[in-house]
Parts: sequence; structure tokens; C-alpha cells
Amino acid sequence: MAVTLQTGPVRKALPVKAAGRGVETTLRSHTQVALRSAILNGQFVAGQKLVERELCELTGASRSVLREALVNLEVNGLIERQSYCGYRVTELDARTVCEIFELRSSLETQAAVLFAERASEAELEALNRQLEKLEDCVENFDIEIMRPVKEGYYDILFTGCRNRELRRALENIIDRVCHLRSRLMRDPELRVTSLHEMQKLTAALLKRDPIATRAASLAHLDSAKEAVLASMADEVFKDDL
Repeated sequence: MAVTLQTGPVRKALPVKAAGRGVETTLRSHTQVALRSAILNGQFVAGQKLVERELCELTGASRSVLREALVNLEVNGLIERQSYCGYRVTELDARTVCEIFELRSSLETQAAVLFAERASEAELEALNRQLEKLEDCVENFDIEIMRPVKEGYYDILFTGCRNRELRRALENIIDRVCHLRSRLMRDPELRVTSLHEMQKLTAALLKRDPIATRAASLAHLDSAKEAVLASMADEVFKDDL
């Protein structure tokens, strides 16, 4: 029942059986995942208007299912509603980016420190294996796989920190964080720089060194923030040419 975005011939909407509310819920979930992936992978760019008819054709979802999925994407901050004009992909300004990174520096760094203190040996091994997968993605320029691998790395980190409220707070901004992260993944030099920073962070975590972990996390996030702001400034400059 997976819903996938299509670039070929238009596909008929997937049927929703009247007797199965669970089927409709699953369709909505699959539609939301498909659209989320399309946004994070750059198929829909910041500021782009989302046309319901086109999205229904691309996903095969009905309008009612699509609209429920769009509401959830709006709640997660990936899209925003325009008065009388439907939805568009959220376009973050510099102030919002800085605010997101301020929050990340506080929450994500604390999660990393707690992970160093509380994670099981199995979770440490899983984190290291996830880093190895990320290294392979960077080496092979596999951008499509890199995003879910990186998300998997942080999922292990947030689970192993053993703080449900901290994880819940992070989940409120996670989609916008992933959107910013995807922006950096498209630049070859930034991919390598980010990988080196994550290698330092992972090394500190494996040693269960809270001081080195905090320093590595803050350095990684500060570098990412500056890279995103520089990328945004460069796009503005190109638009003005």
C-alpha cells in the first residue's frame, strides 16, 4: 500500500474502502511520508506552491486523504498555508534558522551528553555502525540514502539519551531540522565537513566523554548554522543578479 511519488504517467488514486478507517489512516500516513521525502529530497523547493490536483496525481491519494496529510506537514513546519492560495513549502528566514539552531544547540547537545552517560553498549555499537553507513554514503555520493541514514543516527542518539521529554521537544522541530540538514547534503564539500564533525562527535560518545561530547556537538551545530546562513545569502545574491 506504499504511496510513491511518480514522474511518469498519471496514476489513479488508490481506493479507500468505506469499511476500513484504518486503511484511510494508513493511506494518509503513506501520503505524508511520500510528500515529506519529496520536500526533504529537494523535489519541492522552499517557497514552491503545492497544487492539490498535481499532488493527487503524483501520490494517487484522494483529496480528503491528501488534505489530512498536508495538515500534518503544516503542523511539523514543512509547509505553510497561504490565505486563499493553498499551501507552499516553508521558506525559512535567517532569524528562524538562527532560532532553530539555538534550540538544537541546547536540546541536541544535552541529548548527546546524556547518551554518553546512559546509552547501552548495544546502542553505542549501533551508533558506530550508523556512522559507517554514513561514511559509505559520502564516499559513494549517495544522497538519496544519506538522509535516512543520518536520521537513523540521530534516532539512536535521541532514544539512547533516555529522556522522553527531551525527545518530545526535539520532535517538535525535527522536520525543519531535517530540511536544513538536507540543504547541506547537496553540497559535496559540506557533506565531507559534516562527516568529519560527526566522526569527532561519535568518537567522544564511544569514549563516554561528556566534556568532549558537548564540545563536538556545539562545534558541529555552529558549523552547520553558518553553512546554512551562507547558503541562504548566496541564493539571495544569485536572485539579485
